[in-house]
Amino acid sequence: MVEIILKNVDFGYTDDLVLKSINLQIDKGEFVSLIGPNGSGKTTLLKLVAGLLKPTRGTVMVRGMDPSKARKKHFARIVGFVTEDLNPIYPFRVKQIVLTGRLPYKSSFFASWDELDFQKVKEALVKVDALGYLDRYFNQLSAGEKKRVSIARILAQDTPVLLFDEPTAHLDPGHAVEVLEIMKKLHAEGRTILAAFHEINFAARLSDRIVMMKEGKIFAEGKAEEVLTEENLEQVYNTCFRIIRDPLSGLAYVVY
Repeated sequence: MVEIILKNVDFGYTDDLVLKSINLQIDKGEFVSLIGPNGSGKTTLLKLVAGLLKPTRGTVMVRGMDPSKARKKHFARIVGFVTEDLNPIYPFRVKQIVLTGRLPYKSSFFASWDELDFQKVKEALVKVDALGYLDRYFNQLSAGEKKRVSIARILAQDTPVLLFDEPTAHLDPGHAVEVLEIMKKLHAEGRTILAAFHEINFAARLSDRIVMMKEGKIFAEGKAEEVLTEENLEQVYNTCFRIIRDPLSGLAYVVY
């Protein structure tokens, strides 16, 4: 079953196009990673799928719906978007942050929370190993802890499709690995995941398929071993790369 389709998609914030002739199809339960240098269009593509932007030309469909035209509350029960940074202005507690993931299921913004909402919040925090943060203030957490809570917020939203924008950005190796393990579990549950990665090797470890982008276009697409060649990487990132074999896993590892 096809989950996400982008057909002949162009997008520009001005007359200059940021995305050009994008054609991409993602099946239900597939994990697809977007890689490419800064400015290649990864985040913009995610925002189009999330319905935060409308294509200049072409078609974007998620489960047969146009994200830019779908009823927001209904669409928010289908697609969850973990952005690079969650920075609330006010000093909210973690449980208040995660509860906002339940808003698509409420009749209004001021509706009261019920037992199911609190149950979903606790289940989400358990999945990211952060139940102990429940009553802590979000702004007092470390970068890694904040990332886990951000993911929990989307898990409480309970959507079958998950979008991640640079999920390991600004994290130390330990916290980055924790986030990767969470994403691996979500994929194993059957969720469809589209994620933009800065770290190429993280994308290679998790993905069913990699989409390599350059200057707003899809440069290469396929399995990690097909896309992550020294020639492709050097053309896209404009620097030298080596592909070596991880002695433990046997997987290809990108060195630069």
